[in-house]
Amino acid sequence: MTSLMFDSDNPAVLADAKFAGCRVATYADLLTPEIVAQFAGRLVVIDRGHGDPMNLAHVADIESGAFSVESGAAKIKEWNAEGRGHVGAYVDRSDWSAVLSACLPVKPYTWIATLDGTLDPNGEYPSAVQFDGETAIGLHVDVSIVYDENWVPISQPLDVATINRLTGLAGSLVSLAGEVQATVKAL
Repeated sequence: MTSLMFDSDNPAVLADAKFAGCRVATYADLLTPEIVAQFAGRLVVIDRGHGDPMNLAHVADIESGAFSVESGAAKIKEWNAEGRGHVGAYVDRSDWSAVLSACLPVKPYTWIATLDGTLDPNGEYPSAVQFDGETAIGLHVDVSIVYDENWVPISQPLDVATINRLTGLAGSLVSLAGEVQATVKAL
């Protein structure tokens, strides 16, 4: 089953009732626990190279001003090694094959940018295609068609308190790992 996804660098716009029930995407460096709670279960988190303070990104933005093909592929391989789910690459069609080659042996989900109405870039159907910009919707969002429902399947959202608790636990684990590393170095 195909579905629509909307992305924006202004997460507040994605709260519009027009997008209820659809996947939404925004950048990792813009996330707050409230945004995660509001859109959880249908949120695609993009790392554009400006940081991922909540450690939730799973799509590398591979384009000018973000990751290069090489650094994006390295990020995807890192996430894959961590066991992060639904790892993907946002890339334009001209770099698509280069990204896939650079990611080997990992095969990420692919979200291809066309923004010209093309739904089958290079005659293929990737995981998703960003086919139009804000002029199509009348709001500051881009619109994509998702062909692969296994990529970021829509699930039940979490509440803000649970997200804050999990974020705190993750921070504690990172701190504990640092202590263990320091102890091992001291041996």
